[in-house]
Amino acid sequence: RYPETTDVVSQMYTPAAEIEEWLRTHRDKPFILCEYAHAMGNSFGAVDKYLDLADREPLFQGGFIWDFADQAVRLTDRWGQEYFGYGGDCGEAPSDYEFSANGIVFADRTPTPKLQEVRYLYQPFRISISHDEIELENRYLFTSSSGLECVVTLSREGTVLAESAIDTDVAPGRSGAYPLPMTVPRTPGEYAIDVSLRLPRATAWAPAGHEVAWEQRVIVVAGTPSVPSPARDEPPTLVEGIHNIGVRGKHFLALFSRLHGGLVSYRYGLTSDGGRELFRSIPQPNFWHAPTSNERGWGMPFRDGHWLLASRYREPLPSQERPVVAQHADHVEVRYAYLLPTTPHSECEVVYRVYGSGRVEVTLSLRPGAGLPDLPEFGMLFTADAALRHLRWYGDGPDECYVDRRGGARLGVYTADVRQELTPYVRPQESGSRTGVRWATVTDDRGAGLRFDCADGMELSALPWTPFEIENARHPVELPPIQHTVVRPALMRRGVGGDDSWGATTHPEFRVPQGSDLVFRFGFQGMR
Repeated sequence: RYPETTDVVSQMYTPAAEIEEWLRTHRDKPFILCEYAHAMGNSFGAVDKYLDLADREPLFQGGFIWDFADQAVRLTDRWGQEYFGYGGDCGEAPSDYEFSANGIVFADRTPTPKLQEVRYLYQPFRISISHDEIELENRYLFTSSSGLECVVTLSREGTVLAESAIDTDVAPGRSGAYPLPMTVPRTPGEYAIDVSLRLPRATAWAPAGHEVAWEQRVIVVAGTPSVPSPARDEPPTLVEGIHNIGVRGKHFLALFSRLHGGLVSYRYGLTSDGGRELFRSIPQPNFWHAPTSNERGWGMPFRDGHWLLASRYREPLPSQERPVVAQHADHVEVRYAYLLPTTPHSECEVVYRVYGSGRVEVTLSLRPGAGLPDLPEFGMLFTADAALRHLRWYGDGPDECYVDRRGGARLGVYTADVRQELTPYVRPQESGSRTGVRWATVTDDRGAGLRFDCADGMELSALPWTPFEIENARHPVELPPIQHTVVRPALMRRGVGGDDSWGATTHPEFRVPQGSDLVFRFGFQGMR
């Protein structure tokens, strides 16, 4: 209102596109965001747009992430369990509930997964990698790259093939190029080149080996698909009963129900006792996740409630009340069609192709009703025994990442304990997912369990609870005792957003495509 009183323009939570538009015509003062990227809960999506604007627009000085740490109070529930409480937990009213739990670190100062993205976006070097060259752009004002150790690593699916240190000396504000110290093999496969700039010795603020900046380039050498074709075992045996459809091979037995509309049993590693049952309920098409704090802020539960109903309740499509079964030369196909209780109705189809090796290829299709909003996610939900708690995946990591917050993630093979996979935000919400997953396994202590894969890369989470159980809990201590491992492979989940937490929706390019049919293909198989 009084522009003559300031030397800068300062606003809060102005989207990057609006800042850029403002500066097209207001060239008299620099612009700074005194607050931006409100990091409440699972958030900090699409923040790279602000950093990109700061790089190319001299008048945009950047901003201050809001906030550093969750503001929460350590409390004890009636059973003696400690947890972090938020507004209203001590009987005060009115309150803003978890609104101040918006840190890039938790209240106890341990990092949130958001810090993975902050670290990447704010690093003082930009690194470009080609087949034969590395280029460093030094964004320090006074420090040369020569004070850092530059380590280049070549790996394939988590296995290091070569590693080499190179000497660099890029002056502040300058760029420099260096030959790649190794050659990418010609053998078909997927190769990752990682460049890491590290402290050679300890400082007052970090230990020796601390990574100051990094970048990764993935190079695919064509010739062999990343997911192998089904093994050429003997074709499976089809057994058609009145109520069930059996598909049997040397190592497995799958049972599809005509009455209950899905895969009711999948046993792998057949023995005299019939083998181990790997699923605890019928796999379900899933279009829902527990609302994030940002989604609650813009009214997602009300707008998207159609998809919650569709994930919980469905019935056979009237034109196809029974599954369609077909025997092929090398597999058996079982096809289910469902009517979903959206308004207007949607239609969904799940096709299982079962091979003699026990591999099952799944095709999930959705025809959404006209005018329905975009989905929170599009995938399947599998419920397995809680003993399958060892998660291993080849995809983005190590921390959780989403389509609009994956810059700080890098491709690799990672492991985790399913029991720890739900990020402990003060209010339980969608979390623990990974992008770009080529394959993942959930196994017990002996290494037996399930393997999921997707040639094109998928999103995947493995959690101890369903989205519905997570949504019902207001605090982590209210989650039920762990009884299952819930695996959710998905074509896509909605990005987490992050411009603000009270109305800013996820950017359009990070939403599940709307208004057209969707198809998701992936596979699973038992492991012994």
